Amino acid sequence: MEDPSMTSTLQGVMPKDSDVVECVGTLDEANAFIGLARVSSGEELKSLLQKIQDTLFRIGAEISSGKPYMTEDDYSSILKMIRRLESEVDLPKSFVILETNRISASLSVARAVVRRTERRAVRLYRRGKLRIEVVEWLNKLSYLLYLMALKTR
Repeated sequence: MEDPSMTSTLQGVMPKDSDVVECVGTLDEANAFIGLARVSSGEELKSLLQKIQDTLFRIGAEISSGKPYMTEDDYSSILKMIRRLESEVDLPKSFVILETNRISASLSVARAVVRRTERRAVRLYRRGKLRIEVVEWLNKLSYLLYLMALKTR
């Protein structure tokens, strides 16, 4: 019988409560909420969210394998998306409730889970198991999801 407390990753078999598996799991959760927002959204947002999900799969592979999969293009692409949305959205001067419909609520939950993923990624980075570029990308993603939630509310 296989040990149910272990799982396979691109680095091999490891405990399900390892930092790597925890980070990949929270990344999967974020991806699921992004997918939920994507299926409910219009074509423009759907396209952006699909690009984000494509990058999330590469980041998951990087976390799971310990080898670089995320590219400079992935980073420049998210910065471009941020600049575009910043020009389209009025940033609030105080806290606002983002969750006014299904899409903005899904994006808000996705953002919260991405922030948790980022914290898990920082742990891996501090232990020399992940590049800082992945942490930076996740940080930018949480801001981008915030901008998207603002735009859709």
